[in-house]
Amino acid sequence: MNETRYDWLGDRWVIFAPNRILRPDNYRDPSRPKPNLTSLAPTDRITDEQCPFCSGHEQQTPPPTLVLKTPSAHDWSVRVVPNKFPAFDSANESPLCTAPHCTSTNNSELFLRKQTRGGHEVIIEAPNHIQSITQLPTEHAALIFEAYQERLRYWRSVHAMRYAVVFKNNGADAGASLVHAHSQLICTDFLPTDVLKTQLRSNEYFQSHRRCYACDVLEKEIQASQRIVAQTDSFVALCPFASRLPYSVSILPIEHQSAFEECSPCQLVELARLVQWTLRSIECEHPQTAYNYVLQTAPLDAHNPAAFHWRLKVLPRLIKVAGFEWSSDCYINTVLPEEAAKALGRHIPTGLSEKSLSQSAIA
Repeated sequence: MNETRYDWLGDRWVIFAPNRILRPDNYRDPSRPKPNLTSLAPTDRITDEQCPFCSGHEQQTPPPTLVLKTPSAHDWSVRVVPNKFPAFDSANESPLCTAPHCTSTNNSELFLRKQTRGGHEVIIEAPNHIQSITQLPTEHAALIFEAYQERLRYWRSVHAMRYAVVFKNNGADAGASLVHAHSQLICTDFLPTDVLKTQLRSNEYFQSHRRCYACDVLEKEIQASQRIVAQTDSFVALCPFASRLPYSVSILPIEHQSAFEECSPCQLVELARLVQWTLRSIECEHPQTAYNYVLQTAPLDAHNPAAFHWRLKVLPRLIKVAGFEWSSDCYINTVLPEEAAKALGRHIPTGLSEKSLSQSAIA
């Protein structure tokens, strides 16, 4: 059973999941070839005989919790399955503890520990052995975001779940273990410290200004246009003013939305196109660069929907986080966001809009 321990000085919980060391790792095995999968066209029907995510290998994963398909798909387009090596014990297998610290009687104040419950799922993004969603037709990519929505809605309905995050690790330097395009969803019965801090800061700003912080930032950013990478009818992609990592991009809805699940089907298609173009611009500017993206939606428990604004953050792994950052949690960024936005914007079609996105070829 996995365990969570409390770092009192840092005011954070640390998750211990020894079972995750057993998960397969394409990048750790030097005998396996690592082809440049991003050069393949989306119509190339390729599989890897050792890949558990490829079509035909469905028996190597747990039974799916969700299956979606495009009208032209032979079998499936997107599958969501429980992670075989989860970070948390399943919320559906045993009763949840709802106490804030859930500590046993033999814990001292200095050595708090608890058994946490949650969910850990894998979103397999395509039946073919591809590495990037930029290789997919936009219609297919939109299904990935629909899968995020459906599973987030499900976990909001599970008793005592407080936090959920969707994330993608693409490339070894971003923490990926399998090459096949996939993302993950983790939910927990506690709010991580940084998430709670962001929630409190958002609420403080709203109480002082009666406006959402992100809405005010977006209004100024769109007016200035110095850090905008691309903009569509409903979304904007920008390099944040105080980016911690070079070429970081945040994608946000222009109109206020608290939870990602509020996006309409049409907006999901628009978002999928913009995410594809954003990732494509990073792939063009820095070929073969690993990256993470993180979908930050409203917490699952009580929150002020007027104060929280969801976003998708793309974090290229162009530098190593080193001693100063680890010692201080203060980052040194080597690229100004204005320069990053200009460089990435060169790879975006001129006059980008929902209409021009739909007419532009992705991959």
